[in-house]
Amino acid sequence: MMKRALQEYCNSINIEYVGIAPKGPYRELEERLQLRLDRKQSTEFEEGCLAKRIDPKLTMEDTESIIVCLFPYFVEQGTATNIAKYAHALDYHTIVKEKLNKVGEFLETRISSFQYQAFVDTGPLVDRYLAYLSGVGFYGLNGNIICDKYGSHVVIGYLLTNYSFPIDQPQRRSCMKCGKCRALCPGQAILTDGTMNPHHCRSYLTQKKGELTVEEIAIIRKNKLVFGCDICQDVCPHNQKIASTRIAEFQESIVSELHYEELLALSNKGFMKQYKDRAFSWRGRKLLLRNFEYCK
Repeated sequence: MMKRALQEYCNSINIEYVGIAPKGPYRELEERLQLRLDRKQSTEFEEGCLAKRIDPKLTMEDTESIIVCLFPYFVEQGTATNIAKYAHALDYHTIVKEKLNKVGEFLETRISSFQYQAFVDTGPLVDRYLAYLSGVGFYGLNGNIICDKYGSHVVIGYLLTNYSFPIDQPQRRSCMKCGKCRALCPGQAILTDGTMNPHHCRSYLTQKKGELTVEEIAIIRKNKLVFGCDICQDVCPHNQKIASTRIAEFQESIVSELHYEELLALSNKGFMKQYKDRAFSWRGRKLLLRNFEYCK
């Protein structure tokens, strides 16, 4: 059975959570996204075309099913940090994309005329919704996807494929709903109706370019991280006593703390030479220096 072969191969390269999402279109998601647009809660980091976000066939015409994988990145550390945990190792985009391509290449050797497109984070579809549909995780109040072994410290990757794998079912469960993430969110971005206003999310604001408002700066100043924000994950009961990742690439080349004086001394070119393979580098040196100033 091809699905079992897929799961066994994924496990062999330390992808422990793999599921299959249907090919769409996703009408329930369309309603949610339209509500976000009506409330002006979308950001510049999202795919601008609503149709492409709910219909995989607008990205890959012959999509028949979608392979969805979770990639845990958490590593137990006792060192100080001022950047979000997902950015401690080498850029997760590169790590995950390489593993997704390995899965695609494996299937090319097993399935005649197999075609795929791999995406991580910057793809057109809503990866958390795909993770929910495929059963690899369930939603928390903060909108993050949670799995039992690694909590919400996971990156989501997916492959659009032209092969009809049997689809999986969503988990009929939710988080503990303790409300800690909502109560302790610096910007009170997690709303009581189950939605989120990303414009009040500290992680988003640390990556937002341009001049910030007084209110936005006040939100950033509520925590010391100069890139990202882990507060809603740190306080989540589902993230207590979780396992460290088995993926070697997330265990190596750890950079958990940046230093203001070092960044100040570097040129923009020198910064990119030193940190181009890091997830925190994509918005540039000047933005990190700005955040350092706010966090003093």
